[in-house]
Amino acid sequence: MSAVVETPSSAETHPTDPATQKPQGTETSPVEEKLEVPAKREVGKMPHAELLKRQMSHCGEYTYQALNKVGKLSPEDTSKITQKYLKAVNATAKGEPFPDALEYLVVTGWQKKDIESRDVTLELTRALLRYSKTKIAHLAFAHQNETPIEFYNDYPQISEICRLLSAPIIQISEKDFLTVTSINPFTATAAARLISNEMEAEFGRKPFQFITTTDLNAWKYTRERHFGT
Repeated sequence: MSAVVETPSSAETHPTDPATQKPQGTETSPVEEKLEVPAKREVGKMPHAELLKRQMSHCGEYTYQALNKVGKLSPEDTSKITQKYLKAVNATAKGEPFPDALEYLVVTGWQKKDIESRDVTLELTRALLRYSKTKIAHLAFAHQNETPIEFYNDYPQISEICRLLSAPIIQISEKDFLTVTSINPFTATAAARLISNEMEAEFGRKPFQFITTTDLNAWKYTRERHFGT
């Protein structure tokens, strides 16, 4: 499988002095800064739905702010879609996956269909990748990876994070590393951090995290295959 790494352009990167940037792989995004990590994590306990709801809300807010920064949303549209999205997240039925901000914008907000929704989502995903502080690979064929059924069964609390955030694990190596994917790099980042915290509680150390994005159709297919949603 080939990975296409989006390279930031000067027009869409954060205005940060390169001399003050942290080494690659150690940067902290606003999404990560807002990530809630309980002081003590009970091993095997299912993640609190309210915590995951807040994380998706943070991801949505930052997603739309980023799209505004790169010229994909006007300030007025950013405010409107953010309010609608937060209501949709809060209205999500118990046990149902939360809507992702990108899919919500394209399908519900802009009402794009089929091929157009796929293409528009990919355009926005790439814009967010260029805006992101970290390098994230885009895997167009993420759905071709095997489903980690045994891992999901052994660690249902991690499976639940992946399912509710619609951020499947597409590669896993016991306690050493994992790869998470989504159409939204900020959702994938939040999910990877939450999963990593769970694995640290289980095994005493955090795994290597590989965060990726994928195409809309590949994401839908992977989600369906992993979680039946």
